Amino acid sequence: METRNDVQSSRVINATPFFYGWVVLAAGTLGLLLMGPSQGFTVSLFLDLWVKDLGISRSTVSLIYGAASLGAAFLLPMAGRLVDRFGPRRVVVVISLGLGLACLWMVNVRGPMALFVGLLGVRFFGFGSLQIASNNVIAQWFIRRRGFAMGIAGQSLSLGLLIYPWLGESMINGWGWRGAWVGFAALTVGVMIPLGWAFFRDAPERYGLTPDGNSAEEAERQRAGAREENWTLAEARQTSAFWIFFVAISVITMTMAGVVLHQVSLLAQRGFERATAVHVFQMVALFTMGGNLLFGKLLDWYTPRRLMTAALACLVLALIVVQWMSLPWHTTIFAGLMGISGGAFRVLDASLWPHYYGRQHLGTIRGLTMMGTMGGTALGPYPLGLSFDHWGSYTPALILFMGLLGAMAVILLFVRPPKKGEMR
Repeated sequence: METRNDVQSSRVINATPFFYGWVVLAAGTLGLLLMGPSQGFTVSLFLDLWVKDLGISRSTVSLIYGAASLGAAFLLPMAGRLVDRFGPRRVVVVISLGLGLACLWMVNVRGPMALFVGLLGVRFFGFGSLQIASNNVIAQWFIRRRGFAMGIAGQSLSLGLLIYPWLGESMINGWGWRGAWVGFAALTVGVMIPLGWAFFRDAPERYGLTPDGNSAEEAERQRAGAREENWTLAEARQTSAFWIFFVAISVITMTMAGVVLHQVSLLAQRGFERATAVHVFQMVALFTMGGNLLFGKLLDWYTPRRLMTAALACLVLALIVVQWMSLPWHTTIFAGLMGISGGAFRVLDASLWPHYYGRQHLGTIRGLTMMGTMGGTALGPYPLGLSFDHWGSYTPALILFMGLLGAMAVILLFVRPPKKGEMR
């Protein structure tokens, strides 16, 4: 990571009696939590209500959600470049305001086109841009302890699963589905804008500090012993590993987004009530906490590509279980497998790119890789919705997902880590 000659001063950093990276970690984790309205598990609460209120079929709503996510994906490289250019602190304020306005747009949705525009804004500013800015600011402050830090940050997914299904359902029951989006807008703007401006800070080198809170001597030894190669996006794209990781993450998010968005209906197909489906979200959250911490710790010992193979295997098992579960305790097995794989994915996706490609151009690189993440969430729901509408069952789509996940797990076992001078 290049340093700047003009070292900046920050009263907040100077007043912090311990390594400021821990403050950044806490603020970034809250940023990841507050993108909750854009998450598939929150949007899934509105799916049946849109089908009923707007007179749109399930597959059409799934297609609109997918198209909006795909549209947002193509805008994300721009967001990544802006984070690199202006820093996450400035950009997160604009992103948070955009997410709040997108939530307010959802209040007046009356038809398919308005629904598409609203979901496009929610997905772009929330799941895409706010995630890029929050992960970026955390990754800048940690190298040696990045796995641990990302494991902590990954708890945002667990907390989101605990909070947002319950919060969304409560607001829907009290205010209607339109009023719930007003609540989401107020929460985002009222909390994230002051939080981001007050506590987000760019790379520690800009303030005369070093990642992980090391001394200058320790930082130099770290650079010598554990290389940090900084790749440009153009260089990264020339490695086969980059595209294998890109596709693997896309397949994981495609599967998880599809299952999460249709989870209420998937469980209904197996004889479970809506309240049970919401409870399963909460169980998934608890297991996700364990997955976050476990895989965050394992990153200190194993490479991200090996651990991603394990996460893919857990997700395949979850898809097997969801097709035969019939008793209440079966939902615990399903929740456990989904939670562990989801927690692992969150940590691995945040750690993989800086691990292999460095921090200097991380925003630009993540802007492109988030296209895979967002593109996966765009493609996942529609096959399941189409499968249900045409065959009355989700099984054909689930089998397709299992095949894709298994193939990527095998490929990852043989991929070589990228090294400069050995591109392609």
